[in-house]
Amino acid sequence: MSTWQTLKLVQDTPRVCTLVLNRPERRNAINRQMALDLLDALTQLRQRRDLRVLVLTGEGSAFCAGGDLKDRFDAGASEASRQRNVLLDALAVLDGFPCPVIAMLNGAALAGGFEVALACDIRVASHDALVGLPEVRTAGGFPGGGGPVRLERLMGRGHASLVVLTGRTFTAAEALSMGMVDTVHSADRLQHETAQLAAQIAANSPLAVSQARELLRRSADLDLPAAIALSREMRDPLDHSPDALEAVSAWRERRPPIFQDR
Repeated sequence: MSTWQTLKLVQDTPRVCTLVLNRPERRNAINRQMALDLLDALTQLRQRRDLRVLVLTGEGSAFCAGGDLKDRFDAGASEASRQRNVLLDALAVLDGFPCPVIAMLNGAALAGGFEVALACDIRVASHDALVGLPEVRTAGGFPGGGGPVRLERLMGRGHASLVVLTGRTFTAAEALSMGMVDTVHSADRLQHETAQLAAQIAANSPLAVSQARELLRRSADLDLPAAIALSREMRDPLDHSPDALEAVSAWRERRPPIFQDR
């Protein structure tokens, strides 16, 4: 793996890694270097056939405070646009990532930081985390990293409009009630609960998990008959996969199945 200036990689277990946004002195705000590092890291990690779950979190007291406004203002509008495009490329890699990605929100996840979290599959938040897309209130633009689109698909237009058009910041409890995050834990339990969740997923068939993840994403834009047809098309081949054969053998032998890596 490359050495990144603004990220660090922690190997939690043989099949679970944590990628840490590592600019705590700037509350992990995204500058051009972090956007480039994130794109490079995700591109490399997607090649790892042993990786079954990736956790994404921030160093220190914040997950990610959004774009680094000082860096952006110093660089000018053209550079800000280039940085946003790099971040969009990184989030596109997340969209097509071969295994589930859990965002562990250890603190504030705002603006571009929350857009990164929204591109993950599951969001696990500390009870003192804050989330929001404040760009219309603070930056004179709407969120440019795909946040409005992902929110609308996640929560529906009403809730997404409330978040995007007011620019409000929401507590973890509010975010949970609206569907912006999936679970909330005390700060001292957050890492443990996230690790437990990652371990549950990592123990499952990587092929089945990968296909189910793809189905969830691809079916979001389809009507029900088309989504069911896609489900059938993707599900039937799994009955003849090595993982299915291992599951049958494990059931017969009354033992937990042992699934091979991708």
